[in-house]
Amino acid sequence: CMDVAMPMVIAKASAFGLTGYESATDLDANAEFYARMEPVRVKAGALMGMGDVSKSVAPKFGLLAPAKDGGTIATRYFMPWKCHPTMAVTGAQGLASCVLTPGTVADGLLNRPDGGPVTVVLEHPSGQIDVLVDFDKSEGAFTLNSAGLVRTARKLAEGHVFVPSSVWDGVG
Repeated sequence: CMDVAMPMVIAKASAFGLTGYESATDLDANAEFYARMEPVRVKAGALMGMGDVSKSVAPKFGLLAPAKDGGTIATRYFMPWKCHPTMAVTGAQGLASCVLTPGTVADGLLNRPDGGPVTVVLEHPSGQIDVLVDFDKSEGAFTLNSAGLVRTARKLAEGHVFVPSSVWDGVG
């Protein structure tokens, strides 16, 4: 369990017999997965001190798997009874923080950096989202300082435009 922006229950996709690369549509159609996931989410909510969460949307649920498309890790985020088609901002912050925290279910799924800040690239059903996570590790202690996003939509363009001085004088 993690509580960074939103309480979450996070598991390895393989623990549920999944690859972690399934589409949101395929996951939503997987009644067996939801039948196994929901009791875990409800029990974790109680253990987190949230009481009976069976009718609550929190805690959210997330799955992790090794990255396969150039990101840091593959993720799936649930709201909780439906897979998010991309990634919620709060889910991204929680999942990115989890993957950097030693002793979590992310152990063995990636090579963690020794210090922050770092950009964690979460692969989700529709692409990727970047999360900037700042943390410190000293004397074996891990301290999460912050987790944030610059954008939530896909990048449209990147580059430089060279405007002639006859069009723009560079002022204003």
